[in-house]
Amino acid sequence: MTQAGRNRQYSIDLIRQMADCDANYIRLLKLMPELESFRATSLQSLAGCASGPCLEGRIPDFTVRDFVSVGALPADVIYTREFVMASPVGAGEEVRVRISVVEIFRYTSTLEIVQLTRVSPWVSPPGIMIRLYHDAVTAEAVAYQGHKAFLAKYAIPNSRMYHRDEKRQINEFLGEWLSLCIQAGRSLTSLAFICSA
Repeated sequence: MTQAGRNRQYSIDLIRQMADCDANYIRLLKLMPELESFRATSLQSLAGCASGPCLEGRIPDFTVRDFVSVGALPADVIYTREFVMASPVGAGEEVRVRISVVEIFRYTSTLEIVQLTRVSPWVSPPGIMIRLYHDAVTAEAVAYQGHKAFLAKYAIPNSRMYHRDEKRQINEFLGEWLSLCIQAGRSLTSLAFICSA
């Protein structure tokens, strides 16, 4: 690399990054089509809890009433979908991916996408925490493989050995992963369709 190439300043392409995050929101709604109704039910359940008695242990008693911790709800209430895809390394093997709702707020939700199948003994399966901003209709990766609170831009070199555009790269990877689930994935659960008669 030339001296001019090394010294060139990295500039954030905010339009591209927002377009990636907006597309990821749409991809997640395609993969989790019941998310909106699940959110509405959870928030409605919380509102009922604020005005009347709750079942003990069903929804925790928070001082801020616009938060529902899905992890505190019974397992049959948690919204999770799993997908399988053909493995790129082994004939006949399948790769399983799970998307789960971790928490719900009034304007945001946090989802976790993890690969359940280990494809290689040398590489850990990926896992990403995603924050959905329902009012802005966008989604961004907020944690990846135990790393979190990514900056939009990093100096090179840095102590964590991140790329200059680490946050953008993680959101692009999320988009590619979600697109793969849409195009090649097969859901292990069938959707419940409700007829409005």
